[in-house]
Amino acid sequence: MLRQAENLRMSKQKFTPEAELLWGSVPSQVQERILQNVFCGKCGGSVTIVDYTGKEENGDLILEGRCGICGKRVARVVETSEMKFEDN
Repeated sequence: MLRQAENLRMSKQKFTPEAELLWGSVPSQVQERILQNVFCGKCGGSVTIVDYTGKEENGDLILEGRCGICGKRVARVVETSEMKFEDN
């Protein structure tokens, strides 16, 4: 499990600068849930995304990578354009 987490973290280096800012605005606990809940059409359910990249499109974050089970290409849209930020 630790090795898988390390692989997920290493993938973040493939983000565009805009995507890196958006991803950084998502709490780390939510990031983990997002990465572990990506739909794979071949597997027919939620899987973990691996070898992913990130880009910004219309204010939203698009994660593109591979299914952690079968290796098929998968993607996840994170609707950051609709996020509400609270001042702490």
